[in-house]
Amino acid sequence: MDIISHALINNLIFQELPTTERWWAIVFGVAPDLVSFSAVMRLEFFKKVLFFKKIPHGFIPPAVFRIYRLTHSLVLWSAVFVVIWFLGFKLLAIAWLGWAAHVLIDIFTHSAKSFPTKIFWPISDWHYSGFTWSSWKFLIAEYVILAVLYLIFYF
Repeated sequence: MDIISHALINNLIFQELPTTERWWAIVFGVAPDLVSFSAVMRLEFFKKVLFFKKIPHGFIPPAVFRIYRLTHSLVLWSAVFVVIWFLGFKLLAIAWLGWAAHVLIDIFTHSAKSFPTKIFWPISDWHYSGFTWSSWKFLIAEYVILAVLYLIFYF
C-alpha cells in the first residue's frame, strides 16, 4: 500500500491515543516503506517524470529487497516490541503497533509479483499473494473507503 494510505490508516487506528503518541504511531506506520525505499523513491520519481514508466524490479538494488524483508518481518518487529515493553516504555510500545499495522496491511495488499511481505522472515519466506495495491481500481476503492471512514470518525 502507498505511504499516504498507511499514514491515514494509522491515524484512524490510533485516534484515541494522546497526540504525541498518535504521531509516533503514524511515523512508525510509514517507516517500513520509508526505510526500505528512500533511495529508490528518488529514482522512481525521476523515472516517472522523465519516462512515465514504473521502474522494473531488475533496476532496484538488491539491498532494497533485503531491507524490505527486515522492515516487514513481524518476527523482528515482535522482538523490538518486547524490548520496548519490558523496558517500561508502554506508550511507545503502543505507538510501535503502527509498524505492525503497516506490515499486516501489506500482507494483503502486495502480490507475489511485487514485494511480497514475508512476515516470518528470517524463520520462513512464507508470504500471501494479495491484491496489487497500485492498480487504479484498488486505489480508488481504498481512498473512497478512507474518505468515508474519516467522515464517520472525524466529522
